[in-house]
Parts: sequence; C-alpha cells; structure tokens
Amino acid sequence: MAIDTFSWRVQGSPEGSYDWRTRSAQFDSGYKQVAGDGINPETQTWPLTFQGREKDITPILTFVRNHVTKSCVWTPPYGVAGLYRVTKDSIKANPIGGTAMSVSFTFEQAYSV
Repeated sequence: MAIDTFSWRVQGSPEGSYDWRTRSAQFDSGYKQVAGDGINPETQTWPLTFQGREKDITPILTFVRNHVTKSCVWTPPYGVAGLYRVTKDSIKANPIGGTAMSVSFTFEQAYSV
C-alpha cells in the first residue's frame, strides 16, 4: 500500500507545538525521576492555512479530508519527513470572494499508517 505525500509548500509562518508524554516519580529526598511514556513520547502538531484560487486550493481540501484516519508523509518546516494525519474537527474551508478561498487544518504526528 502506497502512502500519499502532502507536497504543497506551507504558506506564512506556521507555528508547531511539541508535546511530550512523560511519567515521573517524586522521592522524599527531593529527587524527581522523569522518563518518556512509551516508545514515541513526543508528538508534534502543526496548524496550517492555505489561501489562493479555488482551483489551486480545492485539491488541498480533498487531500486533507482523505487523511483524517489515514496517515500521509509530510515534512514540517525545518524538520524531517514523517507520518502525519489531520486532526478531526480541524478542517475549515472559507470562501474569501470571487474565485478565492482558504483552507485551514492541523497536522498531528502519527506513528502508523
């Protein structure tokens, strides 16, 4: 099974978030032990917005609608290519006027197809 690649260049200056799942234990001596929870404790999320002509933005909208439950390959700004999926309830389409529109959504790092 081939994995689709999100190949559109990001617009603007997206701001990614890095979240870590951790476990910790606090001891009486004040020492605190912290470890990552699981084999992939870090998760990245990237909210993205694309604006342009309807004919250029519609394929992006179609792509992201197909990748809520199925991962795709994407390379975040200054990052390494990895698997990402679109978070549910994050897809928004907005007609700007004339033939212009915008689409916004959030990519969340995934670790399986």
